[in-house]
Amino acid sequence: MKRKLTLMLAAATIALLLSAPRAFGDTIAPQPPHVGLVATPLSQLHLGMSAQQVARIMGEPAKTSRFPMARAETCKLEFSGPIPGKVMLTDGKVSRVALDVFQPDKGKGDLPAFVRPAWPGMAESAVRRVLGEALDIRHHVFSGIDVDQWLYSRGDQSDVSVFFRAGHVIARAIGQSVPPDLFRVDLPAPPEAEGEDPVSAARAGMTTDDIEAFYGPIKFRVDTIINGEPVSRIVFQVPNAGTFAGFTFVDGVVTEFEDLGRMPVDPAFQGR
Repeated sequence: MKRKLTLMLAAATIALLLSAPRAFGDTIAPQPPHVGLVATPLSQLHLGMSAQQVARIMGEPAKTSRFPMARAETCKLEFSGPIPGKVMLTDGKVSRVALDVFQPDKGKGDLPAFVRPAWPGMAESAVRRVLGEALDIRHHVFSGIDVDQWLYSRGDQSDVSVFFRAGHVIARAIGQSVPPDLFRVDLPAPPEAEGEDPVSAARAGMTTDDIEAFYGPIKFRVDTIINGEPVSRIVFQVPNAGTFAGFTFVDGVVTEFEDLGRMPVDPAFQGR
């Protein structure tokens, strides 16, 4: 009886060790891939909106950068929140809105400047050109997905990990741990109408059909995959204006849009 009890206790101890999070130096798997719809005030912004209107909706930006140019004064506003985003103002009017739905910078703290050129979607060969060879490369399989982790270090700065899926960057993080939200994608929820009137301008959170209803047929389109999600870059011609607008769709939802102005007359730039 005593021997049987001892074996039972040993088995229970082994089971606890196997089920507990693995110790330092081992890898804890991130959450499975998931996409959520998140309400954000960025969905209330549209092209041509004034700086004052943006301020009333968004409040104070986390960072402001100004770029004086010969023909126009450009200002970039960066906002934190459930989905971080950037708003570009040209001569005091909104000319671009971009939501960081993939949030490639995982974990706390600012990434060292040297790793920032390795942007989401960049191919492995391009990362080698801008960052050089990694100190170590680790291969993982999470939820049936192959992930490569490249480790970098520069002098006395923190170690940095760059994560790849299907040969392209999906995330960057300080340290050597795998972020639990490595596969997370937060998309903006559809914009809400103000009062009884329908939404009268293209905004983040709309679908491809919504945008086509505003602009008409697609002029130019490029499709790709980022972190397992279908991403489309689509250009439309603005009706009765002679200008163009560009949109980025992730899983069919607008996450970025901008005023492209007039484009070259070459048919290749107009989708013909």
